Amino acid sequence: MTEGQQRCFTSTLALNDPLQTLFQLMSGRIPQAATCCGDKQWGDWRPHLAVILSNPGGDRELYQHTIVTMGDTLAGKGLVEAAHFCYLMAHVPFGYYTVKTDHLALLGSSHSQEFLKFATTEAIQRTEIFEYCQLLGDPKSFIPSFQVYKLLYASRLADYGLASQALHYCEAIGTALLGQGESSHPVLLVELIKLAERLKLSDPLVLERRRPGGRDPEPDWLVQLRGRHEELQQKVAGDTGDPRSAHSAISGARKTTGTQTNELSM
Repeated sequence: MTEGQQRCFTSTLALNDPLQTLFQLMSGRIPQAATCCGDKQWGDWRPHLAVILSNPGGDRELYQHTIVTMGDTLAGKGLVEAAHFCYLMAHVPFGYYTVKTDHLALLGSSHSQEFLKFATTEAIQRTEIFEYCQLLGDPKSFIPSFQVYKLLYASRLADYGLASQALHYCEAIGTALLGQGESSHPVLLVELIKLAERLKLSDPLVLERRRPGGRDPEPDWLVQLRGRHEELQQKVAGDTGDPRSAHSAISGARKTTGTQTNELSM
C-alpha cells in the first residue's frame, strides 16, 4: 500500500479505530491512542494495545515508548491495573516505593499512596504470582525490589500465628538474596535474619536436631545468610544500604505488622 493509498484508507476510519493506531505506529509516530486512551469517548484501550503487541516489527524503541506512554496515560486517569499491565508488556522493571518517578512497585497498587494503603496483602500477593510465573521460566529471575515486601508478608503471617508458612517465605527471600551475590541489601538481610531467628524452631527438621542445653540448630540457608551478612559487614562497614529499597519499606513494615487484621487473605 502506497502512502497515498494509506492516507486515503485511514481517512475512512474512525479516530479511535485500532487500525489508526497501527498505521500511525508504522509511520513512525506515537499513536493518538497512547495519549487519549482511558477517555470514555475514546473507547476501550485494550484493542489498541493488542494491535501494537501483535505487530512488533519496526522501531523497537518507538514501540516500547508507545506502550509506556499508554500506561502513563491510564495511570494519570486512575486506571492503575490497566497501566501496570502496559508496563509489564513493555518490560518496565519494578521500582521502589520511595522513588515516585518509578512506574510500578507492587502490581495493582499506586506508590503515590501512603504506605499503609500501598503495601496491601492483596498487592503483595499479585506481585508474588507474577514473580512465581517468571521463576517457572528462570529459577533465578527474582524481583530484587520485591523481596522486602515478601518479608513484610512473612511478618504478617507470623503475627497471625502461621509460623511455618512465614518461615517458608523467609527461606524463599534468603534464596533470592543468596543468589544476588554481593548485591544483597544489608538492611534487608539483617531484618530477614531477625525474623528467621524467631521462627526457625517451626521447622520440623530443625526441631529434630535440637539438643537439650545446647545451642538451637538453624536451617542451612539461615547459616549461609549469617555468613553473607558477616562478609558484607567486613566490606561495607557502617553502610546501611540504598535507602530507596529496603530501609523505608521495612520501616513501614514495622508500623503495619499486627495492625491490619482484615488485610490477610489466605
